[in-house]
Amino acid sequence: MRRLARLAALLGLLLLGPAQAATPWEQLSPGQREMLEPMREQWAGLPGEKQDRLARGAERWSQMSPEQRQHAQQRLERWRQMSPEERRQMRDKRDRFRKLTPEQRERLRERAENFRKLPPEEQERIRQRFRELREQRRPPTDEERRLLGCEPGDPCKPPKEHRGPPR
Repeated sequence: MRRLARLAALLGLLLLGPAQAATPWEQLSPGQREMLEPMREQWAGLPGEKQDRLARGAERWSQMSPEQRQHAQQRLERWRQMSPEERRQMRDKRDRFRKLTPEQRERLRERAENFRKLPPEEQERIRQRFRELREQRRPPTDEERRLLGCEPGDPCKPPKEHRGPPR
């Protein structure tokens, strides 16, 4: 009976295996090793999925232009300054965005880009109008939706304050 239990446990380990095999330090590219040098001592003890995530991040970083790196550093700094509640809200927004269809995502990106191109006074006028609507606790009328650039059938949300360089 014990033999059967051991055999079943061994078979289970073989079938299930680790979630993701660990990547030996030596298999990283020279650029990845350079980026991840501060983690060298811990590397072998990290779970395989974390190693993979770090290796992919190091690879992406090496492909970025200096401007993209600066923008990424600014975003990371903003993230670090957020409260846990603000981070939770950002994750919720990201999850909602990921659930949109590709067409809805593109329309949202276009609206954000169009908003960024507006003069600051016009951006503030639109933000102020959304604040008023929020205070009145009512959705915008069809005419207000048109003036605010909301597509029919799409939620009409106030534009965010833009902090940092455009993507």
